[in-house]
Amino acid sequence: MQNVCLCVVLLYSPPGKLAKGDALSWNAAKLLMKEPQKFLDGLLEFKSVVDQGKVPKANVDACRPFIADPEFTPENIGNKSKAAGGITSFIINIVIYYDIVSDVEPKRRALAEAEAKLDAANTKLTQVNALVADLNAQLAELIAKFDEAVGEKNAVIAEAEKCASKLDLANRLVNALASENVRWAKGIEDLTKGLDVLVGDVLLASAFVSYVGCFTKKYRDELISKQWVPYLIKGNVQLSPNPDPLSILVDEATTALWCSEGLPSDRVSLENGAVCTICERWPLVIDPQLQAIAWIKEREQKRNLQVCRLGPGTGSQHHQERS
Repeated sequence: MQNVCLCVVLLYSPPGKLAKGDALSWNAAKLLMKEPQKFLDGLLEFKSVVDQGKVPKANVDACRPFIADPEFTPENIGNKSKAAGGITSFIINIVIYYDIVSDVEPKRRALAEAEAKLDAANTKLTQVNALVADLNAQLAELIAKFDEAVGEKNAVIAEAEKCASKLDLANRLVNALASENVRWAKGIEDLTKGLDVLVGDVLLASAFVSYVGCFTKKYRDELISKQWVPYLIKGNVQLSPNPDPLSILVDEATTALWCSEGLPSDRVSLENGAVCTICERWPLVIDPQLQAIAWIKEREQKRNLQVCRLGPGTGSQHHQERS
């Protein structure tokens, strides 16, 4: 424990006046620690004194023989006095810290010199960058003038090409309209003829939507070719040469869309699709193969289709899907 006090006295020795003799004694240590708070504050501030380089190397070296003693440990000293054990830990660590600072200080000076050189280089670099920026500004101004001239030139060329393109399109349009005159005349003639059979074709298509849904293809064909068409002709109702209710109700693009949505492409399925989409009342679909249900789900999915199932719990032996 006495060695701890001696180390403290050595560390606190003034520069060039390392404690010796009576100055390095237990009485000197007690005098140093007579004011506990002041002594504790001194220990807390000692690190900053080391950082400032105010602790002589001789003071630290004088403590090393004590620290080298195997008995000089916080544990051993702490068994006798906890306070002395804490001071022991402080002495050991402050010596280690002093060594680290002593090793780092030359590197700090080298770093300071390097930073000074870097500042000088940065100053020169700033001057060079300012000169480069001025030259770049002049270059940008020249490039802008050049681009403006090129832009005006390209605008004139583009305008000339645009005028030439418009002239070419106008000539082509005039030539095309000349050849379209015959086709338009034929189209007007066909439409005029179509007006004469429009009522009969629509009547046939309406009958088809209203009545043929429950029949198979055989009976549908017989109704149209053997019953309805002869009846309308007999009543002097004008019809197309070969009236087809499906072609009257929908076009090929529509049926192709249905097929892409999952509807089978056979004639009966397409006719059923026309009935379902044209009729104003809800159609009853008898669909044992679930082909129509798959088509309806796919077709109506984007319109937030709601599916209801009627099972045995509601009194039905089979389930239905309705939309």
